[in-house]
Order: sequence, then structure tokens, then C-alpha cells
Amino acid sequence: MKLDLWIKNGLVYRTEEDFQLANIGIKDGKIHIISELHTQFEAERVIDAEGLYVLPGMIDAHVHFREPAKDPASTETFFTGTRAAAAGGITSIIEMPNSFPCTYNTELLINRKEILKTEALIDYGLYGAAGSDHLDDIIPLADEGISAYKTFMHKAPAGREQEFEGFTMTRDRDLYEGFKQISQTGLPLALHAEHEELLSYFSEFAERTFVEGDYNKHLLARNTLVETSAINRVVFFAEQLQVPVICCHVSSPEALKIIKRAKQDGIRIYAEMCPHYLIFDDSYLEKIGPYGKCNPPLRSPQQIEALWSYIEDGTIDYISSDHSPFPKALKELGYANILKSPAGFPGTELTLPLMLDQVSKGKLSLHKLVELMSVNPAKTFGMFPNKGTLGIGTDADITIVDMRAQRTVNIHELYTVARETALLYEGLELQGLPTHTIVRGKVVAEQGKVDDKAKGWGQFIPRTQP
Repeated sequence: MKLDLWIKNGLVYRTEEDFQLANIGIKDGKIHIISELHTQFEAERVIDAEGLYVLPGMIDAHVHFREPAKDPASTETFFTGTRAAAAGGITSIIEMPNSFPCTYNTELLINRKEILKTEALIDYGLYGAAGSDHLDDIIPLADEGISAYKTFMHKAPAGREQEFEGFTMTRDRDLYEGFKQISQTGLPLALHAEHEELLSYFSEFAERTFVEGDYNKHLLARNTLVETSAINRVVFFAEQLQVPVICCHVSSPEALKIIKRAKQDGIRIYAEMCPHYLIFDDSYLEKIGPYGKCNPPLRSPQQIEALWSYIEDGTIDYISSDHSPFPKALKELGYANILKSPAGFPGTELTLPLMLDQVSKGKLSLHKLVELMSVNPAKTFGMFPNKGTLGIGTDADITIVDMRAQRTVNIHELYTVARETALLYEGLELQGLPTHTIVRGKVVAEQGKVDDKAKGWGQFIPRTQP
């Protein structure tokens, strides 16, 4: 039998504690054989992975590509976004619901699936929006195979109301009604956990005391109390209504302390981390202004150091990018007033390289990184074991990495359409890079170069378990 792809001589991820020198044979999009080095098979293509690590495909479970968009000419698309992800070693993404309009019902979700079908280079899941203004639309979304629900605990940003329709639960009564609906589906609810009332209070104070060029007003408006008070509410409703919950982009050790205690109490709660919270501190707001603005904001060096202890003890379940690009013109509104700039920056293309660099620095092991970026997201979002592992019969989603490879980030070489806004990463020297991104047996990116002919190769990943 002739295989489609033969990966030989690689250090293959096999267990949580071991790599094995082995070969992998792929046929019809599935892993057909994992064998010892002396085994040989004929194949259409052979990749010699000597000295390289062969890992389960990386999953970015939090991206905002926003197609269809309010201004299509200046935003990411499913093609450009998945191309950027592929360049960074990502084999699957899960897209957030804040398109234009927001994806709060089955009709809008099906429309996004149709667009993705012809655009995506890599596989994809979809969140469904859950909001107090469209409660009756929540349950039907589960039948469309969504990965999870998502909601915001604060109001829509000014001017983006249509993008957030059906996407917010700001009051306790909203959370109760929304959780009650979701509890009937068995699916998890992911939350942007910032407390609306406190956020409004601190934002108003920041506006009243604002001085032009004072970027620290963003840190005041969204201080740690805004996050921790929201997460306390999440824990309460998760326990009372028995809904599994995901706390997105947790930014502070104070919040993770609450989550750790909830886990110990048996509550099904998951913590998502992003590379920027582990690597970049709040001084970057002074260095690059609005280009360093995200919600929640970057935290202090002391808080960052404390975050790593929650990686070590398992409180943090998985790492995602929160890829959230905006046009340069909108970001630069924040130079005069940081509170007027949209929050977010591109990230999916560099999430794995950033974390591989942390492996090279000894902050975590490569095994732990595979757990955080492949195994755990696959389990959290109902993809496992088809995704998130290397086993006979599983999807041949593979990320090959070279821990010796080095790169100095030049943002003008990035694939994202928002490359000009990626100043957070400019000039970074990274060690450890993906060499091949393989999606169901097809090499969609190699040595940082993406095969644009793979457009449309990506497939929808319906959730297969509660």
C-alpha cells in the first residue's frame, strides 16, 4: 500500500512524559501507522524530521476573524486569518461569534459555515453567541455543532452594538436566565469576565481624570477588581445551575486563585491563558500606546511571575491567542485618548512561536506546551480524540517544530492583514519554530510559507461530546 505522507526519523509525542523516535504514515487524512525507525513505506511524499519534534496539531481556541465584517476591506477574513494561523503551526481554530451581525442564531451560524467552507485553510469550530436579548435562540445553536457558547459580562463597546447583539449578559438576572438555557444543552459557556457595574464606575473615573497621553488610564478602568468580581459571579452561577464554564483570557493571579478554589470544590471551570499575559507587562502601554491595549489589560511584572505558578499546578487549562486585530486608523485613536482605541491585536500567527521560546527559556516543558495548546483544548471543546493526539485512526493533524530554529520578528513579514498593528512583537528574538503545519495529512504550511492553494481545505469540527 502506498501512503500519502511518510514522516520519518522524528521525535514523536507519545505520552505526557515521553517522546519516541518513530515514523508516522498517513493515508486518507488519518494516521495509518506509527512505527519504529527501521520500518519503511512507499509514500507520495516523505518528510525527514530528524532532529525535529512531531506534535499533535496545535489548536487556537480563541480567534476573532469577524467575517462577515462591517468593513470587509480593512479586517481579517477567514482566508487571511486561517492562513496566518497555519503559518504559525496552528491546525485548528475556534472562531468567536462577533461577526457583523453577531452569530446569535442558527441562520447566521449556517451562513458563517458556508463562508468558511470555501475560505479556510485549516479546520475550524465555531462559538455560538449567548445573550439576554435573544434567549430563545440559545438552545437551537447546540444542534448546529457549536464548540461552546460565548458571552460578554459587560455592555457592547460604543459603536459596535450590532456586533454584540445577542452576545451580552450584564446583570445577575441575565446570567441566571442565560445559564438556565445553556444548562439544557450540556455545552460549556465561555465568558469575557469583566464586571459591568465596576467597569462603568472605573471607566467614568478614568475619563474624568484623563490627561492626554496617559495610557495608564486603561489599567485603572479595567483593574484587577473588575476581573475578579466578575469571575466570582461566574463561579456562583456555574455551581448553582450546573453549567461548565470557561473563563477566557484570565489575566491576573488574583482571578486564578478564585478559579483554583472553584476547581477544588468540584465546579467544572476552565481557565484560558494567552501568551501576552505571560510575557508582556503593563509597561508596554507606555512603550507602544494603543498597540499594547487589550481587554483585560496587561498586568504588572509581579503578577506575570505569579501567573506561571498556575501553569505549573494545572489551574490554567489551555493557551489561546485571542487574535483580535483592528485597522491601524482605529488603533491610533488611542494616542490622544487610550480609552477610545479598540482593544486587541493580532496573535494567532505567533502564539506557538512565543510559547516555544518560553520552552527554550525553561519556563515550561515541551510536553506541558502540547498539553496546553493541543490536548486540553481538544478535550475542552469536544474534539478529542480525533484532534489533540497522535494515534492510529485519528485525524492527521500534525505540527512539526524545530527547537533549534531562531527568528527575529519583522511584523511586515506576517500573514495577518493587521500586521502593522502587531508592534507588541516587533524585533522579538525567538527560539523554537514550527517547520510544518499538516491538516488531515495535507501540508498547508512549510518553513513559514503557506500553500495558498490549500484555501478551502479546512473542514468544520462539530462538537462530538458534552
